[in-house]
Amino acid sequence: MRTLVVDNGSFAIKCGFADDGSPHTIPNAVTRTRRTKQVLVGDLADSSTDLAGLYYRTPFERGYLTRWDVQLAVWDRVLSDRVLACAPGDTHLILTEPQFNFGQIKRSMDEIVFEEYGFASLVRAPASRLSVLGAGDLIYGGGPAPDCALVVDCGHAFTHIVPYAHERAVTAAVRRVDVGGRLLTNYLKETVSFRYWDMMDETYIMNAVKEKCCFVSQDFARDLECARAKRQCPYALEYVLPDFTTSKQGFIRDPANGAPEGCQLLPLCNERFAVPEALFHPLDVGIEQLGIHEAVVQAVGACPEPMRAVLLANIVLTGGTAALPGLAERLQREVQALATGTVRVVAPDAPMRWAWRNGCRLAEQPGKWRVTRAQYEEMGGPRTIAHFDSFL
Repeated sequence: MRTLVVDNGSFAIKCGFADDGSPHTIPNAVTRTRRTKQVLVGDLADSSTDLAGLYYRTPFERGYLTRWDVQLAVWDRVLSDRVLACAPGDTHLILTEPQFNFGQIKRSMDEIVFEEYGFASLVRAPASRLSVLGAGDLIYGGGPAPDCALVVDCGHAFTHIVPYAHERAVTAAVRRVDVGGRLLTNYLKETVSFRYWDMMDETYIMNAVKEKCCFVSQDFARDLECARAKRQCPYALEYVLPDFTTSKQGFIRDPANGAPEGCQLLPLCNERFAVPEALFHPLDVGIEQLGIHEAVVQAVGACPEPMRAVLLANIVLTGGTAALPGLAERLQREVQALATGTVRVVAPDAPMRWAWRNGCRLAEQPGKWRVTRAQYEEMGGPRTIAHFDSFL
């Protein structure tokens, strides 16, 4: 019997069988085109030619699953013959959930998994819990996870800082910063719309611009001064916007080549590193919270003193937003400036897929984590929730 691993993120679902080697990445949303009013579920948006001004309806609200009609539509698409061709009755499921998920949402997830789809068994855990399982590979180059590790999960809605001791979360020390990939995309849309083109309705395009062009500055003041130089700014580039007729994806224009005829160019300079700076200075976008480096130090300080030095030396950076170039290096430098002792930040090559990869690792030896359909029917909803919570 095969095991299906689903990292159910608020921006994208990373899903695939544990023996597949790599996951499918499916947008976790139902979109509607502006011109043709066509409704597209999940990855169907990628096959449409009418991608300008897409209207998004996502299952998540402020990082928590609240719109079950949307989520079920996307899950139906994922399990269909056109994507995974999954037969739930003959499949084990490993499913991620948000950190500090609400009890009613947990109960609804369990009911849908067992009663709506009829999966053979379920393991449900936060993505950070799966991420820590493979921390030994990143920190030591192989072997078991360290006794203490700190997971910084930079997701779409939030950034969570979760300390783990012996693979159990130190709940009182968990911190959340309300800055994630969605806020950065919206911030970039507003900045570009004010300075250049009106891109407020172009979430699809601007998210691609963020992923291809933005990076985290290692010295913001110096880079900002360089960007102000009128000549030979090292960060200036031109992004060729897609016209959705001859091209669906934009790209960075090569200075050695002329611009394609009739194309629209989006000039970018300090926006490339000023937007991600909100991770370290949320007050710049009106959020009165600590930056992620300060939240890391605060989370470590809330743990017992013998753990603190080990946590600082074992920081694991994961999540889709962690793919921003330079983030791991900047986080390590900022935390080192605030903390005593050695600080080490490690990140996998594909941080968005890290939780999924470790879900595949868990599929090999699920142990007591797994709840079968028969056990669920015997225990009921509240005891099933208590069972999964005992492993967090």
